[in-house]
Amino acid sequence: MPRGPRIDFPGAIHHVYARGIEKRNIFLDDSDRVFFLGKVGANLSRWGIQCHAWALMPNHFHLLLRSTEGLLPSFMRCLLTVYSKYFNEKHNRVGHFFQNRYKSPIVGKTAYFREVVRYIHLNPLRSGIVRSVGELEDYLWTGHRKIVAGGYPGWQETELLREEFGGESAGPGWVQAYKEFLERPVEAPVLNQIADPLGADASKDDFKLVPRNYSYEQFLYILRRHSMQSGISVEDVLGGVRRFEVVDVRREVLKECREKMDVTLSLLSRWLGMKDNTAAYLLKSSSRIRR
Repeated sequence: MPRGPRIDFPGAIHHVYARGIEKRNIFLDDSDRVFFLGKVGANLSRWGIQCHAWALMPNHFHLLLRSTEGLLPSFMRCLLTVYSKYFNEKHNRVGHFFQNRYKSPIVGKTAYFREVVRYIHLNPLRSGIVRSVGELEDYLWTGHRKIVAGGYPGWQETELLREEFGGESAGPGWVQAYKEFLERPVEAPVLNQIADPLGADASKDDFKLVPRNYSYEQFLYILRRHSMQSGISVEDVLGGVRRFEVVDVRREVLKECREKMDVTLSLLSRWLGMKDNTAAYLLKSSSRIRR
C-alpha cells in the first residue's frame, strides 16, 4: 500500500518523533547530541519552523514544532539526512539509520498541546535517566531546562508556552504554572491522544511516573544499583542494547523488582522499554554471565 502524503499547512503544530532502526541508539555521546541540536537550530529559520519542546533519548527524539509556512517535510528531510550521514561517517556504519518514516501527528492548540509538552519533557524521568523533576532542571538534553532557567538553546521558542501557561497576563508566573502542571496527574480525555515513540498510545501508567510514585522510585533505586555494580550505564539498560552483559542486568533488575515490589510485569516491562513476552522470557531464563 502506498504511503500517504504528509499533512502540513501554515500554522500547524506537530509532535515529531523518530527512532533508530532496530531500536538502536542514535546518540552515542554528547558530541552527537550537540551536532543534532545544532542542525535543528540551523534549519528552523530556513524552513519557517519554530520548536517549543524537545527531548533527546538514547534511541529516539521528540520535537514539538510549529510549521509557519507548511514546510515541515523539507525541514525534517534536511535534518534527518544530514544527521544520518554524520553519524554513519563518525561511527563507521552503513545502511538505514532511522526506523521507518518519522511520525508527525497534528497537535491542536488546546489542552492537548500542554499534555504533549509535558509528555516530551518528562521522557528522561519516565526512562530513569533522571530521578526527579528537580533533577530534570539540570539535565541538558530536553527543552525543560531552557524554560525554567533560560540560556541554551537560543532557538527554542517559549512565547507560545508563555501564552498557554500565563493566560492573558502572561507574566513571569507562567514558568511556575508550567512546573506545577508538569507534576499534576494527566486528565483522562487526552490519555489516548498522545502517541508513543514505540508505536502504542500512551496509557495512564505512563503519566504516573513522577517522584511521588513510590513504586517507580523503588524501581529506579534497584535499576541504578545494578547499573553501578555491573558498570553498565542506565541508558544502555533502558536503550535496547542486546549484549549478553546488558541483558543480564535487565534480567536481574526484573527478578529483584518482582520479588520486592507489588507491580505487574507489564508495568515493569514498560519501565524497562521492552515487550511483555521478552520480560517473561528473561525471568524464566538463566544468567549467561558467571558471577
